[in-house]
Order: sequence, then structure tokens, then C-alpha cells
Amino acid sequence: MRSRKVFATALITTGLFLASTAMASADSTPAPTTSSAPTSPAPKAPTAYQTAMAAYKAALIQYRSTLINNAISYRKAMEQYNSDWQSTTKSYWASWQSTIGTYRAALDAYQAQLAPLQATHRTALDAADAAFLAATAGTPTNDQLNAAIVGWRNAVNAADATYKSAVTALGAEPVRPVQPPLPVKPAAPVKPTEPTRPVAPTKNK
Repeated sequence: MRSRKVFATALITTGLFLASTAMASADSTPAPTTSSAPTSPAPKAPTAYQTAMAAYKAALIQYRSTLINNAISYRKAMEQYNSDWQSTTKSYWASWQSTIGTYRAALDAYQAQLAPLQATHRTALDAADAAFLAATAGTPTNDQLNAAIVGWRNAVNAADATYKSAVTALGAEPVRPVQPPLPVKPAAPVKPTEPTRPVAPTKNK
């Protein structure tokens, strides 16, 4: 019995010791403190220089964009201008070559018909010449010379009349067309005026 009392007393003592230690530990723990969140400082207003610099950068971007747009527009305008001019000149020369080609074809056909008439006329003239030379060979009398002259003139006149009549029957000779004036090259597109480059602000010292 005595040992049981001692053991119970020891348990009670140990329990009281642990309880007092826990309470002491709880009492020694500092209570949490509440602290307010740090506030951010209010943003500073931009200085006059910073405002001017921002405006300058924006204007510089617009300036560079305008330069590129102007370059693109001018290049496109020049390409269209050159294309239109080439089309105009090609059309002009094609039309003229067609016109002159038609004339040359008609002239060739006319000359092809004229060539045998000219040959016949030349043969008739050669015959008149030969007859005259034969009649006047040696020492002809004046009557013989006069008869040879009259014969030559008659033969030539007859040959000329026959030739002219045959030429008239061919119709009028083709007339060379008048070449139209060359097209006048229009003024080229004007290069866009370069915009004014913005000036960077000066920072006050």
C-alpha cells in the first residue's frame, strides 16, 4: 500500500510540474502584434523636361513613319508613271508600224504591177532608138534624117501614151502616210517634301 501511495504522489507531482512548465512557456510567448501594411509613396509628377522628351519621342516616331510612307507612295507613283509611259510609247509605235506596214504592202503590190508596164515601155523606147540610129547611119540625106526624126518621135510618143494609159488603169499610187507626232512625255511625279524633323528638348542643368 505504501508503494502505491508513493507512486501516486510521484505522478501527481510530475503532472503539476508539467502543467506549470506549459503555463510558464505560454506566458513567456510574446503576444502577436498587429502592424499596418507599408504605404507606397505617391508617384512624382513628371518634370517639364520628361513631358517634353515624351512628346519628342512620339513626334520622332511619327516623323520616321511619314518618311517611310512618303517613300512608298513616291516609289509607287514612279512605277505607275514609267509603266504608263512605256504603254503609251509601245501603243504609238505599234500603231505607226501597222500604218506604215499597210502602206508598204500596198506600195509593193502597186510596184509589182507597174514593173512589167515599165519593161514594155522601155522596150518600145529601145526599139525607137534602134530604128533612129539605123536610119541615120552613114551619110543620110536631110530628107532621110527628117524622116528618121519624125519616126523616132512618133514611136516615142506612142510608147509614152501606151505606158501612161496602162499606168492610169492601175489606179493611184499609194501615198506614204504622214507619221503622227511622237507622244510627249508627261512630267514625272513630284517627290514628296520631307517633313520637318522634330527637335529634341534641351535638359535644363
